[in-house]
Amino acid sequence: MRSKSYLFLLLVLGLGVLSGFIYVKTQYHYGLDVKGGIRLTYQMELKAEQRKDAERTRSRLIEILGRRASGSMGVVEPVIVPKGDDQIVVELPGATNIEQARTIIGTSARIEFYHAKNVVTEFKQFLPYTEVDNKTAGSPTVSFRRTSSPDQQIDFRLPNGSVNPEYAKVITGWDLVLAGEDLASAEAQPAGNSTQPLMKFSREGSAKMEAWSRKFYGRGEKIAAVLDGEVLSIAPVQKDALLKDNAVITGTFERPYVKQLVDLLNAGALPVKMNELAFEKIDPTIGNFALDKMVTAGLIAFGITALFLLAYYAFPGFVALIALCLYILFTLTVLKLAGATFSLASIAGFILSIGMAVDANVLVFERLKEEMKSGKSLLTSIDLGFRRAFPAILDSNACTILTSLVLLVLGTGPVKGFATTLIIGVVISLFTAITVTRSLLVFFAASGIGANPKWYAVERNWFGEKIEERANERPFKIVEHTKRWFMISLATMVVALPFFLLGGFKLNVEFRGGYELSYPLQPSTLTSTQIAANLEKAGFVGANVKLGESSGGERRAFITLPESENLTTGSAQLQTVGQAAGLQVSDTTATSFTKIGPAIQQETIRNAILSVVISSILIVLYLAFRFGTGFGGFKAGLRFAGSAIGALVHDIVVVIGMAAVFGYLFGWEISALFLTAMLTVIGFSVHDTIVIFDRIRENLHRQRQSEDFGHLINRSVTQSFARSINTSMTVIATLIILLAAGTPTPDLKLFTAAMLVGILSGTYSSIYNASPILYLWDRAVMRKHGNDQSLVSIAVKDFQRQHTLAVTAETPQVVNQETGRTYGQVKRRANSDKKGHVEIEED
Repeated sequence: MRSKSYLFLLLVLGLGVLSGFIYVKTQYHYGLDVKGGIRLTYQMELKAEQRKDAERTRSRLIEILGRRASGSMGVVEPVIVPKGDDQIVVELPGATNIEQARTIIGTSARIEFYHAKNVVTEFKQFLPYTEVDNKTAGSPTVSFRRTSSPDQQIDFRLPNGSVNPEYAKVITGWDLVLAGEDLASAEAQPAGNSTQPLMKFSREGSAKMEAWSRKFYGRGEKIAAVLDGEVLSIAPVQKDALLKDNAVITGTFERPYVKQLVDLLNAGALPVKMNELAFEKIDPTIGNFALDKMVTAGLIAFGITALFLLAYYAFPGFVALIALCLYILFTLTVLKLAGATFSLASIAGFILSIGMAVDANVLVFERLKEEMKSGKSLLTSIDLGFRRAFPAILDSNACTILTSLVLLVLGTGPVKGFATTLIIGVVISLFTAITVTRSLLVFFAASGIGANPKWYAVERNWFGEKIEERANERPFKIVEHTKRWFMISLATMVVALPFFLLGGFKLNVEFRGGYELSYPLQPSTLTSTQIAANLEKAGFVGANVKLGESSGGERRAFITLPESENLTTGSAQLQTVGQAAGLQVSDTTATSFTKIGPAIQQETIRNAILSVVISSILIVLYLAFRFGTGFGGFKAGLRFAGSAIGALVHDIVVVIGMAAVFGYLFGWEISALFLTAMLTVIGFSVHDTIVIFDRIRENLHRQRQSEDFGHLINRSVTQSFARSINTSMTVIATLIILLAAGTPTPDLKLFTAAMLVGILSGTYSSIYNASPILYLWDRAVMRKHGNDQSLVSIAVKDFQRQHTLAVTAETPQVVNQETGRTYGQVKRRANSDKKGHVEIEED
């Protein structure tokens, strides 16, 4: 054993050195909410025949958009990823000009040349439209007037920023000469004091242009260059000119505009039209400040966790602390290697995972102390402590992984980051908490370094272990007071009802659609109520205002507004809204904003419902399988799984209710991060329930004589009480620290508060709801199908069956050489039935 321990320690040491080297050599990839930048979400507009090659089309789109982001916008590390079946998410870290980003990324860059046959020429003065060449450096667009009404100008965009439908009618009747696929290349060509775009056509394009030019040779017909429905240039073909392999878009343009246009054209036209679903601009000052606060909170949480391990578990706590440090190193290294994006949500998930990683050690150490108290040797106690705690650790972490996988599939960018971090963290924590901690303890105990039982703090009972010691004589009366516990649960669920009726349950832009805008709170004396009232007076109806923090202690106002045709997110409009709110806003103010369209809103609502339903179904199936294996089959396991979900309903309702309370008091809104917190609560709530149910299952295999199921449940809950509290305590402490010192934005505060409330509720429900539900379910089955179908009877039958198999396996088989038959002589084994109880497992 000692040689194996040495080998494993060398392996862990090697992994630690390798991880440290990789960690130093790789860099973090921060999310937009940390680094600042722009996020755009598009949906491909696919025709029926294009849907067969949708993935190929999307891959081509991603490649083109990547060239645009790095070329035209100069973004060093753009992130362009597919989403769903037909969506693309574009993230541009460090970008600040939202109008430029939407123009460069969203435009099809499909340059088209048309015969403008309804526009007045030298020889056709009767045609309905006349061009107005009002191109400027900032607005290189041709407008039109009706020939019959010269005072009415038709511009490409309306005052609110939307495309003018009258403008589209002007070019509807034009004949297409050649399109984007006929373009070979584009370049910027000097023209006096300005620069003009020169288009060079492919062989097919040259043939098309030459054919049209010959057809209308000498007639003075006009040809127009159109980009995404916007006329960039319109001019008559000179009498003696014959167009063929190139054309120049005439006009006075500044070089930056021409360079941007040329880069777009050379990057390639989009193969399909993209419809913008949502866009978001995040000011980096918010993220940097939030990152600093979260890192500080994480360090504080780690320090408190370390003190807890050392003070309460002594030498095993010291070993667990070594494993925890390795866990942090391994997790960060794997996340870096995987190219994971460190968003604020994923960083919060990592900090939370540190607290959760300690839970496995708590379960093991409590079990180790229990075995040592029963008189077993140190090495035997270590072995049994890990072996008997492992099923609960495995099942609880598996449930967390299941809910995280649902988040990974159905969540948005930051939510996916949180899920990825949590999954990787859980997997690595299983390795470090079980394998590394176990090997270190075995090594120290076997080598004599850690062989002193006094170093294991067996008698240190600060958090309820004294209660566990009375489990055999005076257990808690849990099932006897079922109505009392259910009434308490009902009270915690209905206490928030008035806040629902008062409008406290608020949805953010992800669920209701519309806009969220963020401004520095200047003057700082303004309250959220005053800002909302100012907006109401200015005609911005339905606003919700939240207050948060930014760098240097500066506070910020977060304003949510419903969808409106009169509201855009140009710089001028942002100033208008800010000033209407009573804030001091200028064109240099650090603002952030988000727009969510109806498609994303509906998708978010759908995914929220699916996430909760699918997570619950997966947990039911998993627990039914795990608890049913070797114990009555799937139906018996379903009682455990269904009881866990029954308790879980209480936790979900409590968390939603508390969201209404926080919404009423602080204006906090339900977001995708809140959904993340909900699913995390689902996984963690089941975690505590599994600890108790695993002890119930174990005690069913070790029944006392004449003990009914109610008393067995009471004994099991009492035996698990302290470890249920201790496993939640480190996570609760971490969340309290995050809430107090590490969450400057309202969404992060609600995210953390929801998990805190959910885990507190889950700790209660796992003790006082889940077990009584299991008891009542078992009694209902007994009334309907008889006592033989009770869990106690199933456990006895399982023991008898296993006992029979064990006896049969020990029967020596003799073969009759004449008949070929076998017969045996039963070899009586030592009866393992001890007075007072039936024991299936052997120590």
